[in-house]
Amino acid sequence: MCDRTFAGWDINVALPEPHNLRPLQILGITTLLTHQRFASINVGGATTSIAVTPGIFENNDLIRGVVLQALDQPVTEVTFWGPSIPSDLHGRLARRQYRLSGAARAFKAHALAAAAIPSAAVSATENLYCAAPWFDASNDDSHRLVAGQPENR
Repeated sequence: MCDRTFAGWDINVALPEPHNLRPLQILGITTLLTHQRFASINVGGATTSIAVTPGIFENNDLIRGVVLQALDQPVTEVTFWGPSIPSDLHGRLARRQYRLSGAARAFKAHALAAAAIPSAAVSATENLYCAAPWFDASNDDSHRLVAGQPENR
């Protein structure tokens, strides 16, 4: 999220319930969607990317429906982060590695501290599951973003 904020993306975050917002503010997130407003996301419209954790996808029918609809829209990028994805999404998403910028690693470390996540190591890469091949850190140019879009597609 931090690298995309630096690249000029307008990042909105939807939370199912109130949380400590300071970690998100550190990452540059200023707009918080309510649960109701998330339901009205117009997939294929202004929304170009949705990132979600597998646990939220599996446990929230509203988010599951929005994400499944987005997976059917070629213009909306869907990304899951974490160690694995729900079994019913295998074959629709591929495991990728994203190389974080130095600034993103620094901001992430501060955000994790603000979230009271003790001694969390911030790796140079993150594992993601996505249909977009530009996330793959094995492609030397994959970590460079220009105006929120991958440099090489």
